[in-house]
Amino acid sequence: MSAAPHRPFNPFRHRCDDPLAERTRSCLLDLLRQESPQTCPSDVARALSAHIDLEWRDLMRLVRTVAAELAREGLLEIHQNGAQVDINDARGPVTLQLKRLRETASAN
Repeated sequence: MSAAPHRPFNPFRHRCDDPLAERTRSCLLDLLRQESPQTCPSDVARALSAHIDLEWRDLMRLVRTVAAELAREGLLEIHQNGAQVDINDARGPVTLQLKRLRETASAN
C-alpha cells in the first residue's frame, strides 16, 4: 500500500475561525491599534510571516478574507482610492483602518 502524497500547506483552505485566521486577525488589529491608524494587507501578511514559516505572499488571500470578516463585523473599513469598498470586489491595493465610532463621537 502506497502512502498518500504529501500535500503542501495551503493557507487558502482556512476558515475565519481556525487558529491561523485567529492569529491573522490579532496581527491585523494589533498593527492598526499600535503601529499605524491604517495599513495595507501586504503589511499584515509581512508582519505575520515574520512569526510563522510561510511566505507573506502565501498569506495574502487569508489576510483579505479576515479583513472582509472584520468589515462585516463593523470593526474595519476598507478603502481604495479614497472610497470605501468591499474587499471582495476590490482589485488592486486597498487600505485597512479601524472603523471610527462616529455614533459615539456625535453623542458626546
